[in-house]
Amino acid sequence: MTTTFNQQKAYIREMLTKRDFNALEQWATTLSSPLRRLVSLTYDSDELIAWRAIEGVGRVAALMAAKNLEKVRDTIRRLLWHMSDESGGVGWHSPEIIGEILVNVPALIPEYGPLLPAYFREEPFERGAFMAVFRAASVDADPFREFAADVEAGLAEADPIIRAFSLGTLNILNDGQPNIKKMEPDKTKIRFYNFSNGLFTETTIGAFVREYLDDTKY
Repeated sequence: MTTTFNQQKAYIREMLTKRDFNALEQWATTLSSPLRRLVSLTYDSDELIAWRAIEGVGRVAALMAAKNLEKVRDTIRRLLWHMSDESGGVGWHSPEIIGEILVNVPALIPEYGPLLPAYFREEPFERGAFMAVFRAASVDADPFREFAADVEAGLAEADPIIRAFSLGTLNILNDGQPNIKKMEPDKTKIRFYNFSNGLFTETTIGAFVREYLDDTKY
């Protein structure tokens, strides 16, 4: 196994290129803190690698949670810190990363999921927060029901990705069918990472809505 940080990073990148999460999980078992290296790749210049790294963080977090849930909590706290003004930096993908950790470690959704809607209006985290809530709510909707009105407000946003994931979340919460049907003719194009196949999906909001009316999940 490689030893230096850069060598390990190159190895992880290779596994992400192949989307070989079995190998990635095996690699993660050889280190005490593998998430730091994975998180660094969520800022890769290759957009596909960055998103697969986000997906990989969730997978590895699940392994860590089985042995030490507190380490996973520490990672989430660190990501939240990077979203604060006090950190002096910007954790661009922090909401999406937190979302994938919660998807893979559902026990933490009631604890950290309700923190995500606070970023619906917090630049530059709006899009990531809506996606993260959508992803986490698909696993455990209950902690998000009190935020249904905040989610619905996303339907009026100019960003079509926010509108799409607002619709998806409202459908999960069983609180948005009238809005979903109203927006079914919307031909605005959207592009997003599809966690079901590890590729980018290009579609329209209308097609996205129709898939949800057929109970299809991304």
